[in-house]
Amino acid sequence: MRFRPSPEELQATQITRLVDDPAADTAPSEGGTWAERPEIRRQVAAQRRVAQELRAGGPDVPARLVGSVEAKVRQAYGPRAAGSRRATPGWRPAVAVAGLAAVCAAIVIAAVGAGGSRPSIPAAAALAFAPSTGPAPAARSATYLDASYGGVTYPNYQKFSVPPTGTRTDRIGGRPALTVFYRLPNGTRLSYTVFSGRAVPPPAGTKNVVFAGVPLKTFSTSSGLSVVTLVRYGRTCVLAAKVKPNVVLGLAAAPVLAQARA
Repeated sequence: MRFRPSPEELQATQITRLVDDPAADTAPSEGGTWAERPEIRRQVAAQRRVAQELRAGGPDVPARLVGSVEAKVRQAYGPRAAGSRRATPGWRPAVAVAGLAAVCAAIVIAAVGAGGSRPSIPAAAALAFAPSTGPAPAARSATYLDASYGGVTYPNYQKFSVPPTGTRTDRIGGRPALTVFYRLPNGTRLSYTVFSGRAVPPPAGTKNVVFAGVPLKTFSTSSGLSVVTLVRYGRTCVLAAKVKPNVVLGLAAAPVLAQARA
């Protein structure tokens, strides 16, 4: 099933070309003045800031921070608590629970920063636990946010009461990636990550699903994440949240269906 690009997606591709090559002739009309329009210049400047962060490799996480928080968790739960996946009965101090969450976030950041030899869709999904490092994008229209990467414009889920909450940039297996975070109506966090470059192969055990006519791939993680991945304009997109799979499938399919109706 093929979908024709919407005007917004075509504009996003043109903006990406301007980011990569300021001399690129992407003006659709008006005698070359398109790229000088204030809203276009603002979007190009925003993407160039993202590119600069990616070239810097993203924020470093001090090893002593991870060690310090792990020590506090062990002190509260016992020597094996930080690495254990089993829930122990009884009351858990709020400080210790917060510490465990901090450990999870720190480990996620360290793992993504380390990258490995290849880009990984599960590593991108794990960013659902990582903190934002940038502000939430504004809405460009009822369908899209004012944020795009690699020609893919991030969806506006306003009609589902799912607002954006922040962004972050990373290198995953040496591959730059941009994530936009959203908040689901029940408060659960959703991450939407777009890889640069060619499509990333899905992990073993991924299931092929057709949701409302849209072909998607999905799998679950041991941490409880429902993960959906798809390729849009040659770029791998990864959505992840600790909710039922159908919620993530529906949100992944929504912008593709909107594009088909445009």
